[in-house]
Amino acid sequence: ERRPTKHVPLVGDVAAGVNVLAQENVEELVPLPMDFTGDGELFMLRVRGESMIDAGILDGDYVVCRQQTTANNGDIVVAGIPGDEATIKTFTKSGNKVTLTPSNSTMKPMVFDSGEVSVYGKLVTVLRRLS
Repeated sequence: ERRPTKHVPLVGDVAAGVNVLAQENVEELVPLPMDFTGDGELFMLRVRGESMIDAGILDGDYVVCRQQTTANNGDIVVAGIPGDEATIKTFTKSGNKVTLTPSNSTMKPMVFDSGEVSVYGKLVTVLRRLS
């Protein structure tokens, strides 16, 4: 029995910035089994850097994210931060502050006013090529 697939837009690197989800940034549509994606609008990014290595998210991995503008404490998200950057971090909100915490003991959490952070999506799948 063939499982249903979903074509997920690959929109470049996670450090691509605020226009990360813009239609013109779609590099290709990647067919993935829906078992790995779940429901909702999705996008896929290449990971750059080592800020999430302790969560098993490595430089060069691909992450599949459900497009959403809100997050719960503890969610791993793709978020826009000041300086037109996008980053993958663990999200925590307390009062009017948002903390984006790396999963790498050599890196420090980033704290912002909540209005400075835009959540683009929540990670649902990590894909890695071994060759």
